[in-house]
Amino acid sequence: MKYIDIKEAAAKWGISDRRIRLLCSQGRIDGAIKLGWSWTIPSDTPKPRDGRVLRRFRTIDIRPGNVDIEALKQLMERHPVTADLFDSSAFRNIIRKSVETLLEADGAEIDDRDVRAILSGRVVPSVPLELHLVILNFRSVIFSEVRNDERWCEKDIREMHVRLMQGIDDETAYEYRKGFAVYPPREGENPSVPVQMETSLMQYENSWRFMHPLISAVLLYSAMIRVVPFEEYQSLFAYLVLAGELLRNGILPPVFEKSDKEEAKAAFLLAVGRGNYEDFTHFIERKIHDSYKAFENV
Repeated sequence: MKYIDIKEAAAKWGISDRRIRLLCSQGRIDGAIKLGWSWTIPSDTPKPRDGRVLRRFRTIDIRPGNVDIEALKQLMERHPVTADLFDSSAFRNIIRKSVETLLEADGAEIDDRDVRAILSGRVVPSVPLELHLVILNFRSVIFSEVRNDERWCEKDIREMHVRLMQGIDDETAYEYRKGFAVYPPREGENPSVPVQMETSLMQYENSWRFMHPLISAVLLYSAMIRVVPFEEYQSLFAYLVLAGELLRNGILPPVFEKSDKEEAKAAFLLAVGRGNYEDFTHFIERKIHDSYKAFENV
């Protein structure tokens, strides 16, 4: 395969060197590799899509709902997101309950005792090796987000899926699935998964960045469920993006339980169908409060 440098790509596509460097760092140029201080790009990589074109694919107008900012602020002050979470039994229980619920949503059946055993470092012979790996990878990714305070870019999204699938799919985990969103942004218009992911991250970087972090987390989470960027473990991955956005802003992730299934589904369908995120935002907010209650009950 032949590669070109930034200057050659700029001349080929008619955009500035600086813009190409930014797109490379955001993971928006397929196959771009960083070598020291410079980037090298496969010569057959297509020109990145223009943001002006992507804007026509943005989701319908939304009503994000309200957050009790003062109540959340008080909880955050009492239980800050620090490295101490690694040793917290309450935090580990949030992860355990959520991973059990999300695995069931992804069609994997596993007993609570087996999840406890795997998270404690034991091997359960009756459970497939893949489930051992995905459970441990899930926890590892969440722990890594405790130390992260950067804003998301498309490269981060892809790399998070790679970490979730480590040891399970080390070849194609970086690639989006082929096809279209499960829930189109609007009737009669459903661009490909890569275009919709790029559009969602563009909205996140522009209009969503001025919203409260809990709301931007809900919108990111909804985008992952709506588009379904990867084939495997869709619920687990969407939760990781939600938890990542919250933890990066000093907020504990929600605890998901199996009894939440119907309420969450109804609230999500209202959000993607009519753009009314009020119920979905309140659901996530309540589950975040449940996480803080778990800390206060320890």
